[in-house]
Amino acid sequence: MGLAQRLPALPDGFRVVEGERGVLACREGQLDALIASGFSPDGRHRAGGTPEMADADEAGREPLGLLDVAGVPCLARRFSHGGLARALTGRRFKDPARPFEELVLSESLRGRSVPTPRVLAARAVSVRPMGFELTLVTERIPGSMDLGHLFGAVRRGERTAGDLRRAIDAAGQLVRRLHDAGCVHADLQPANILLLEGRWEEAWILDLDRSRLLGDGGLPEAARVRNLGRLWRHVARREREYGPVVGARGVVRFLRAYGVDRAERRRFMAAVERGAADRGPLHRVGWWLERTFGRSVDARAAAGGAQLPRTPRG
Repeated sequence: MGLAQRLPALPDGFRVVEGERGVLACREGQLDALIASGFSPDGRHRAGGTPEMADADEAGREPLGLLDVAGVPCLARRFSHGGLARALTGRRFKDPARPFEELVLSESLRGRSVPTPRVLAARAVSVRPMGFELTLVTERIPGSMDLGHLFGAVRRGERTAGDLRRAIDAAGQLVRRLHDAGCVHADLQPANILLLEGRWEEAWILDLDRSRLLGDGGLPEAARVRNLGRLWRHVARREREYGPVVGARGVVRFLRAYGVDRAERRRFMAAVERGAADRGPLHRVGWWLERTFGRSVDARAAAGGAQLPRTPRG
């Protein structure tokens, strides 16, 4: 079976191009511009020790690639495992369909009025001895900062409490729209909530890899609570490690923006905290390895150090 036959059905307006080792899906009319920018169906993240594209200032687990596609600045997210899988396989993935599934989900959410950066292309390239390198290309949103960076900037005194309040309002409203659209985000954390600096009410959800739609009627409360538990687990850990920023008032503000009635907030937040504590043993082992061997200080969240890039994660 060829690579193209392993992909999900793509939305209207996209075409598939196969190379010798890889497959690329892109918006109609964008293929020549993508190739001219250096992004081809057979491109490798690194070939002969040379990166395929320049690194952007933006970064997730690794820097994003920077592309100029017919004058449109774009970011290429080079998929990389997290936790235990990262230590074992790095950038190699078994399933070539993941970026194409993310493309499909992104288009579906945009059709449901959930803001997420516009996808231009997805790609899978076979690598030896086995596996695939995966990449997703999205339009870059200038003048933006993710919520994790904002928390760190507030800790360092570089952004104000007013900025923080407006950003928390926007984040709560954005996650509510995501959940009302029926989407469970597989990695809901502050780094995946992008805000327009100075106009904090404008927000986008990022990195939809492995996220999924459960239906058209919105998520049931149990699914909302589990997904928010993931977000709160990340926030609470950073609050412990680097100092409180969100605090109890920020939690109340987020829940109000999310749409939880005042009478229900204590019960709802208690359920979220229970969801945050519900982690499997593989999750705990994987992230212990990540913390021990893969990183030290989270520069996005830390109170000390130089000012950080203003960036989406991908």
